[in-house]
Parts: sequence; structure tokens; C-alpha cells
Amino acid sequence: MPELEVASDEAWLDCLGVSPKTEGISGGEYVRELRIPVTDAEQVQITWDVTDDSVRVRHHRDGGIVFDMFREMATLLTVAKTGLGAEVILESGSSGWSGRARIQILPAVFIEDTLLRS
Repeated sequence: MPELEVASDEAWLDCLGVSPKTEGISGGEYVRELRIPVTDAEQVQITWDVTDDSVRVRHHRDGGIVFDMFREMATLLTVAKTGLGAEVILESGSSGWSGRARIQILPAVFIEDTLLRS
């Protein structure tokens, strides 16, 4: 059974300049959220629930949602510095399949998402 491993609050702050908060909309105290500004009109929102092993990534631009990714059976959610910017790495999987998404946040948003059967 998957178990979601999440980067520390300090890692998020160090790489992206923001810390996770408790997400208020769902009412679940175990749901955490990051809102990462990219430009004045653009942000990336990441929410996760370690009790359900689920992660949602939303890319917002000019008040609309450009990209919305939801993954259940998530196993890893982490962040890393890359050259001039930073990226979020999301892994998920179970028996017979695995997935990995790399979401470059800075200096510009770029999303690479792979899902493979084994």
C-alpha cells in the first residue's frame, strides 16, 4: 500500500520561498496547501492529503485554471532547486503501474507527466 512521503516545510521554503499551510476549503486538518507565485498573474497551487495519499497540482493564469492534475496513490511529493529555478516532483504508483510528474515552477512553469504500465 502506498504511503505519501512529503518534503519538509523547510525544503519548500528554501526552494520556493513559501511554506505549506493547512488548506481551508476541504475542512480537513490533514490537507496541506502551497500557493506559489510565478508572476503577478500566475501561480501554482499544490494540495496534498497524507491520509489519502493524494496530490492535486493546479496552474492558474489570469484568474483561470490552465492545468489541473490529480493523483491518488501518490508516493512522493518533493521539491528541488534546478539551475536558476525549482521544480516539484510527484511520484505515484501501485502494482502494475507507476507515474512521475516534474513540474518546473521557476523561472517559468513547465510540466512533464509520465505514466507507465509495468
